[in-house]
Amino acid sequence: MLDLDKNQKYLLACSHGPDSMALLYMLKNEGYNFSVAHVNYHLRKEADEEQKQLANYCHKNNIELYVKEVNESLGKSNLEEQCRIIRYTFFKELVNKYNFYAVLVAHNEDDLIETYLMQKTRQNLVEFFGIKQNSIIFDVKIIRPVLQFTKQDLLLFCQVNGVEYSIDKTNLEDVFLRNKIRHQVVEKMSREERDNILKEIKEKNDELSALNERISSIISSNKVSDYNRLTDDEFLYAIVKLGRNKKPNFTLSRNQGLELRKIFNSDKANISVNVSNLLLVKSYDSFYLEDADEVIKYEYKIDKPIELDTPYFYLDFTGDTTNRNITIDDYPLTIRNAHSDDSYFIKGYEKKIRRLFIDWKMPILIRKRWPVIIDKNGRIIYIPRYKSDFVKEEKCNFYVK
Repeated sequence: MLDLDKNQKYLLACSHGPDSMALLYMLKNEGYNFSVAHVNYHLRKEADEEQKQLANYCHKNNIELYVKEVNESLGKSNLEEQCRIIRYTFFKELVNKYNFYAVLVAHNEDDLIETYLMQKTRQNLVEFFGIKQNSIIFDVKIIRPVLQFTKQDLLLFCQVNGVEYSIDKTNLEDVFLRNKIRHQVVEKMSREERDNILKEIKEKNDELSALNERISSIISSNKVSDYNRLTDDEFLYAIVKLGRNKKPNFTLSRNQGLELRKIFNSDKANISVNVSNLLLVKSYDSFYLEDADEVIKYEYKIDKPIELDTPYFYLDFTGDTTNRNITIDDYPLTIRNAHSDDSYFIKGYEKKIRRLFIDWKMPILIRKRWPVIIDKNGRIIYIPRYKSDFVKEEKCNFYVK
């Protein structure tokens, strides 16, 4: 019944509900090598009894059981996400410690349809519609072997085979959006209506795959003009991909994305906006996404001419450095990121570095990490010139990364 590799060792995520208990029984009955992981959040008075029943079942059938008891208080805000992080962190620890091949989760057809309808309701931009058969969460392989079964199929399977299970009464309440969709929509669907939804999900994912193929070549660009040539959908998904490269849980609604598009089309040279805790900065024809909380601050001191390779710049001052206005009498040198109040003397005149950066049309996010070289007297003696079309020469003794 299950299409899994019997040469591998699996970890089953089990709540003692009918879905996961049906999968547990299938794994045991078909001779798979597996252990069970259970998380008790202590959010319901029945939770301890359910844990006890699962422990008895596993003991009786000689199945290894790992339990995570959550004793700390969980806030009511975003409770579902808090619980999700706790359990998948637990699964990852077990996978790494005991070398499980993958975690098995008993998501079923109802879950798949519910997820898709929630995605449509929330209008968030997603990487996949519904639920994938296989995915990676917290760097752990997740497999959903019963995704083709309905919730009713699995409940009936437990009843026919005498498999014990518990019913989480909170799932019967319409408190969360998923429960409302489950009880008011999905459970009332006919087989024909379900098949039509499944067909729609497949078509949506085919369209999404084709869209991702179209934008794959543009993702490496940070040119505003390149992104302005995209359609709305292409633009939105390109931004989401870039955001998730920075933060895997980055989300963007369609409305947020269309507001960003207005920024890209703006005539203003420099604009910055916070999007899901990422800072999007448009500067001239370039744009950048960076962690909004990141602080760029660095300082390197060198007492003599050396070669130095850092995340921000490279230098090799072991040879002639007159092209950088540096002599041996200037040591020790300090190389640090530029500050907004820095000044630089050019031909006897003092000029604020921020004005220099504006003259060079330097993007805002580059300004806060741009290096300056300071001599032993605390005077800035060299600032590398910014060029948007800079190409590193073969024997360059100083360049910004």
